[in-house]
Amino acid sequence: MPWESVEPSAELQERFEDAHAYSVENNGLSMVVIQGDEILFEEYANGHSAETPWVLWSGTKTFVCAMAMEGVEQGLLDLDEKAADTLPALHEDITLRHLLTFTSGLKTDRRKLGRDGFYEEQRVDDKYAYAVAQPMSYAPGEVFEYGSVHHAVFGAVMKEKTGGSPLDFLEEHVLEPIGFQYSGWVHDPSGNPMFSYGAWTTATQWARFGVLLRDDGLWQGERVLPEGTLAACSTATDANPAYGLSAWLNQDPDGLDLSHIGEMEADGPILHAEGHTNILAAAGARGQRIYVVPDLDWVVVVQSDSATFVDHEFLGRLFGE
Repeated sequence: MPWESVEPSAELQERFEDAHAYSVENNGLSMVVIQGDEILFEEYANGHSAETPWVLWSGTKTFVCAMAMEGVEQGLLDLDEKAADTLPALHEDITLRHLLTFTSGLKTDRRKLGRDGFYEEQRVDDKYAYAVAQPMSYAPGEVFEYGSVHHAVFGAVMKEKTGGSPLDFLEEHVLEPIGFQYSGWVHDPSGNPMFSYGAWTTATQWARFGVLLRDDGLWQGERVLPEGTLAACSTATDANPAYGLSAWLNQDPDGLDLSHIGEMEADGPILHAEGHTNILAAAGARGQRIYVVPDLDWVVVVQSDSATFVDHEFLGRLFGE
């Protein structure tokens, strides 16, 4: 374990216990709070343990920003290059940044690129190829549309650029240097890793990735990702000011309908209305969260099996508001 557990102040302990109680009531499984290099709080509930891996669902998505920034650092790609330079079948105006910010304009087929093989029978053998072949629904850069198509296409780009599995690239250059271990990663029948929902891991392993982002690509004093990674992952678009490069931001989505993402606020900052506007979150279905809170030097991990977890309810207790 790279962090030492310490006892927080009585006031912080009370807030953490209040937040944890809310989590437990909503079928929470894990809660970890790290400040600097110290664990301030670590609890498990509802039959879960520190050694039990859990699916991150869309919490997996934020690994893509790290993979992209490492690709930029190595000269493999530029965020503003045309994806069609690598995959000629794509619309000529789609950039890699469009893919990472979910503004590519490609049709979002949630059934065949998300539910297929999970909740329904497997119908798509190669999800990368299927995603690349999707028609355009909007002009690139104009509309934010949440879905798996963007990351499946980015995975196809990285597969071409690296000449192998993009997950191998992520492991070698990002995950292994921080000692991150996962228990499983979903692949389609053609062997393509799913970056929209594929990872299974434990709370403290996922926390390693959160600390890497919080510390702007540094891990225990050694640089793993390029300087500026946190700012890049936190850079939003006009199409959705509350979404960066594959990460949620505590900003007002400016009238955008996010009703299909039920845990987030409909008006104002989507995660927490009072302060801490610089929160970056990796967020997955049923209450999977990493909150990176730079102004407190915090990384907070929550894992749940909940249809009722709400960010502002949890964070209000966590921040004592």
